[in-house]
Amino acid sequence: MSDNKKYQVISKGFTVVELLVVVTVTSILALAFLDAITNFYSLITRNNAANDLTTSSQNLLRSTVEALRVGDGVRQTGLISDANAPAGGWSTSNSAFVIVIASPALDTSRNYVIDSDTGSPYMNELVYFKSGTSLMQRALANPNAAGNSLKTSCPAELATSNCPADKKLAEYVKNMIFTLYDQDNSQTNDPLAARSIKIDLAMEQDISGAPLTLNNSIRVTLRNRF
Repeated sequence: MSDNKKYQVISKGFTVVELLVVVTVTSILALAFLDAITNFYSLITRNNAANDLTTSSQNLLRSTVEALRVGDGVRQTGLISDANAPAGGWSTSNSAFVIVIASPALDTSRNYVIDSDTGSPYMNELVYFKSGTSLMQRALANPNAAGNSLKTSCPAELATSNCPADKKLAEYVKNMIFTLYDQDNSQTNDPLAARSIKIDLAMEQDISGAPLTLNNSIRVTLRNRF
């Protein structure tokens, strides 16, 4: 045989069976990769949502505790007239998801606005209430407190420069229960007898059809009354 003889190499293609095997394996790998990416994205989404709920719950409890500590306790019913209140006015009630906190009136220099007849500060009211999945705060300014820096707030659709919109404190609030305790550490339904308050907060967010829940609680001792 001559060294110069050239050999012709004939390239052989895939058979139908081999092609089907390759396509099947590739499809399985692609589906597995897609499933892994989907699960990873879902996990990241839930982790981010959980972190947001945790931060939101901590901020809400912190701001509520601060309002209770600097205030004058909670009230059974609101004493300040509110044209936008529900029928019957504002009333502290777990079932209705309402809490009314008495808060001292301050002027623009953050000084108490004193009632000369009593020698104590005039009291504004902060009303916590649920609207859908949001926890809202209605501010009610005492109309007798001259120089009061607080403005009464209104529902967003009725807000004006003289009546700003109610403050949204948190989203995804499922429940927020205030339990009152008297000086003997016994539960009481009388806000005037309350010396401490336990706040149980439940938040829930739907993530792709799977609820994400978070429960948090705190107990605060009320300050001496003005």
